[in-house]
Amino acid sequence: MQDHDVRSKVMCVDSRSNTQSKGAEIVFLSLPSEYSMADEWYEIVSDDHFWIKWRFEVLRRILPKDYTWGETLEIGCGNGIVIKQIRNFYGCAIAGCDLSIEALRNVSPCFGPLYFYNIHQRRAEFEKKFSTILLMDVLEHIKNPIHFLESVNFHLKDSGRLIINVPAFQFFYSAYDRIAGHVKRYNLHVLRKELDSSGFCIDTVTYWGISMIPLLLMRKLIIRFYPRNQIIKMGFKSPAYIVDLILQTLMKVELAFSQKYFIGTSLLAIVRKK
Repeated sequence: MQDHDVRSKVMCVDSRSNTQSKGAEIVFLSLPSEYSMADEWYEIVSDDHFWIKWRFEVLRRILPKDYTWGETLEIGCGNGIVIKQIRNFYGCAIAGCDLSIEALRNVSPCFGPLYFYNIHQRRAEFEKKFSTILLMDVLEHIKNPIHFLESVNFHLKDSGRLIINVPAFQFFYSAYDRIAGHVKRYNLHVLRKELDSSGFCIDTVTYWGISMIPLLLMRKLIIRFYPRNQIIKMGFKSPAYIVDLILQTLMKVELAFSQKYFIGTSLLAIVRKK
């Protein structure tokens, strides 16, 4: 099927669509397909949220200081927050792909190309194209993660690196996870097994967010009493100023104490092909 036909079919599915993002044209390469993500999450997330900052600081510290990004793709880029963080800190523009038109349309200007693209399509021009691929809180949404990771593998150079962040420990699974579209939460054993089955091995890995464990336990207990349409907002909204200040202080303390932990609320790994 020609790309212009794909674009036409996508636009028919989303009659509200403006084919431009805030700054770049969206390249339509795939037909719409189901995805397990609460779109309202994009309406409340921002780059000044303490958790967004925390995740990026962990990534920055776990990467080698001389890391070369090369040609980079973020799969499941959403509204481009990670793309923006990497561009602002490392000065490199990276490509993004997603299956949410609404999210892609809200990616900020001056970044790399944006693709409405299902990676299972495995387009020939993308085979072993990227030196770095990012899966930042994507894998937990996937019902068949091994098949998904095999498709990720198709797009990554033999010498490339895959960067993954996932929520940690099934014990913390709550109504928030369910409404957000999380199939499960991960531990290192499960992540390593899925990566091994799809042709990857872990270079370096850490849990992070120990200080947030009480918050997740509290959220698990309380969030179930909220109406379904309020769960994402109440589960992730920016906290009050004083609470935000406390959490950012805890982030700094945790990051200063050690670069790697054996427990936390999230799990971040740098991965390579076997």
